[in-house]
Amino acid sequence: MSVATGPSEPPLARLSRVTSGAAAARYEAALHARRLASTTVMRYLQVVAHFGEWRMMSTTTAAEPVATFLSTHLPACTCTCPGRRTLFENRAALRLWLRANPAASASPPRTPVDAEVEAYDRYLRDVCGAAVQTRVRRRRHVRTFLTEVFGAQPIRYDALRPSVLTSFVTIRAQHVRPVTAGAIASDLRSYLRYLRLQGVAVAGLAEALPRVAQWRLASVPKHLTPTQLAQLLAAFDRATTRSCRDYAMALCLVTWGLRACEVAGLRLGDIDWRSAAVTIRATKTHRARVVPLTADLGAALARYLRVRPATPSDHVFVRIGVLEGEAVTLSVVRSAMRLGYQRAGLPASVTGTHRLRHTAATRLVNAGASLKEVADVLGHASLDTTAVYAKVDLARLRQVALPWPEGAR
Repeated sequence: MSVATGPSEPPLARLSRVTSGAAAARYEAALHARRLASTTVMRYLQVVAHFGEWRMMSTTTAAEPVATFLSTHLPACTCTCPGRRTLFENRAALRLWLRANPAASASPPRTPVDAEVEAYDRYLRDVCGAAVQTRVRRRRHVRTFLTEVFGAQPIRYDALRPSVLTSFVTIRAQHVRPVTAGAIASDLRSYLRYLRLQGVAVAGLAEALPRVAQWRLASVPKHLTPTQLAQLLAAFDRATTRSCRDYAMALCLVTWGLRACEVAGLRLGDIDWRSAAVTIRATKTHRARVVPLTADLGAALARYLRVRPATPSDHVFVRIGVLEGEAVTLSVVRSAMRLGYQRAGLPASVTGTHRLRHTAATRLVNAGASLKEVADVLGHASLDTTAVYAKVDLARLRQVALPWPEGAR
């Protein structure tokens, strides 16, 4: 199903066509009230109009149409209507749309799928201790699967046959990267393990799920070269409060190899200025670790804290402008780095906060750090996770590489 619309139609008029004029005007006013740039307002209007057109033409009865739109329609979208297709921007625009229009955000009638997903989420939280982002992803994939199979009808576990599971994963694997397809299959296996713990007869179903080929340690972690890293850091001019904050966040990512959520969760009390050490409270492994506060990072943090907005929040990094003073979120950290990549003029393929984590690990290895030391800084629970970085020190690998048999003649 694709949506076509005239390219010259103004975004507000296009949105008014698929919803009430009052709702569209209320949404536009809410966007301007948040002091968003005019180009951002236009893109957000296009996103919500795209969503509205999809709902008009779609036959889905999903209890959560926004989640279905983002997880099912968007990755395979062939619509000719103007608008961005990035998951991040679509999710942000639709979240603001639901906040601005309470009627649109009214909870739909609860379905058996809702109750099942909530019980599964409690299992992930209380039994598995899964991180928030892991729970969000698994809930999304399991909800999409159950909704596709049962809709609003009661869940019949006897209908969960190998062919149903295989078909669901295979169809989605055609439109996503191998790593995403692997995550979908892994999340369904997690759900089947949950059912088995509940006493549901699902023996053999997990084994029936196809496995996506992802050879362990086959790839080299993607990281920035020294030149690219210098370009990125130079893109933060540090002339404003925002650029001082973003520069300090970038240094946290590339010096300590923090995850974006760890940067967002850093608190003032975690910094011990006297001993030049910082406690990182990991959200994924639930293990705190202490990392050294280097001179350049300490200077960047001090410079930012001197101009940091006055706020009762004890988070180090807070919002500036819209919702000023509130703690930054994961999306704020990612957005700041994405804009930094763009200003630095780096290729479009060079993106993501995790690339900076890989860069930090690579710099440590090239400086002579052992894998155990790298694992301690990154907060890896197992050295197996860190082993992939053994391949980034190409100079040492050349010293131990054996000549190719045919080349020795």
